[in-house]
Amino acid sequence: MIGLGGAIGAMMRVSLTAAINLAPIGPWKLGTLAVNIIGCFLFGLIWARADMKMQLEAPATLALLGGFIGAFTTFSTFAFQTAELSRQSDYIWAAVNLIAHNGLGIAMVFAGIAVAKGVTQVG
Repeated sequence: MIGLGGAIGAMMRVSLTAAINLAPIGPWKLGTLAVNIIGCFLFGLIWARADMKMQLEAPATLALLGGFIGAFTTFSTFAFQTAELSRQSDYIWAAVNLIAHNGLGIAMVFAGIAVAKGVTQVG
């Protein structure tokens, strides 16, 4: 299940990143940022829902978090792109990339948790 989730996550990451990178902003390609913030939101959402149901070690949770989200998010690509911007002396864009990925990533984990808890309270 983890391998299947990983295969699907990797295919979705590559497809979504390529589609979004068709419209870069200056030297900054947004595809990696998009998949990382979406992945962070989904991680928070899935983790919170599983935690509320006491199913954090359930096979489906492990397949989603360890497989799908693990392959869907792209920390190594983010790190490379930030280093490459720095190497090209695009220090401002490197800083924007660093702050955006980390700040938005953390915010989206909290957003996913909040949505999961809100859905549970409403439903």
